[in-house]
Amino acid sequence: MKSGIWKEIFQLTLPVGMGYLPTGFAFGVLAIQSGLSPMITVAMSVFIFAGALQFSAVPMLAAATGLGTVVLTTLLINLRHVLYAIPLLDDLPLNRASRSYVVAVLTDENYSLLTTIPEAERRRVALRVCLINHGYWILGTVLGVAFGAQAARWIPNLGFALPALFTILAIEQYLARRRWAPAMIGIAGYLIARSVLPGYALISALAFGLIVLLAIAVGDRHVSSRNRLDWSSDENR
Repeated sequence: MKSGIWKEIFQLTLPVGMGYLPTGFAFGVLAIQSGLSPMITVAMSVFIFAGALQFSAVPMLAAATGLGTVVLTTLLINLRHVLYAIPLLDDLPLNRASRSYVVAVLTDENYSLLTTIPEAERRRVALRVCLINHGYWILGTVLGVAFGAQAARWIPNLGFALPALFTILAIEQYLARRRWAPAMIGIAGYLIARSVLPGYALISALAFGLIVLLAIAVGDRHVSSRNRLDWSSDENR
C-alpha cells in the first residue's frame, strides 16, 4: 500500500521534477562559478530551499553584501511563502515535525501542486509531495556542483529553466481549476507595478494581486453568508 502511494505521488510530482532538476542544476553551476564552496551551495538547497531567493543570494554572498541588505531582500522575495500557508492550514499533517517541515518547504511549486489535489487527500500526501520535490531540487544542485565547470559549455541558457517551470505550473493550475481570473490579475498587477514602481515591480505586483484576491474572497464570503441567511429566513416562514 505504501509503495503504491509513493508511486502515485512520484507520478504526480514528475512535472515539478522536470523543472526542479535543471533549475537546481543551474543554481549549482551559478553558485560554483561565483566562488561559493560546494558545501555552502548544497547546504543552501537543503536548509533554505527557495529557488528565487537562492539565485538572488549568490551574487550577494559572492560580493559579501551587508547583512541588512540580505535580510531585506529575503523578506521581500519570500513574503509570499507566508501567505501560501494560510489556505492550507487545515490540510497540513497533524504531526508537529511533519507540519513544520511542510510549512518550511512550501515553495511556489509545492503550493501549486498541493492546491490541485482534492482537499480530502492533501493531508495524506502533503509530506510525501514536499519530500520528493525537495529531493529533486537537492539532486539538481548536487549535479550542478559536480559538473559546474563543464556545464556552461554543455548546456547554454540554463537560466530559462525557472520561467519554464512557472509556465508549466500555471497551465496545470488552469487545467485543474479552469479559472482565468488569477492569471489575469497577476498579469495586470505586474503591468501596473512595472509602469508605476519599476524598481519594486515584483513586490508591488504581489501586493496588488494579494489585495485584489482578498477583496474577491471577502466579497464571495459575504455573498455566500447573505444567501445562507436568506435561505434560512425562507425556511422559517
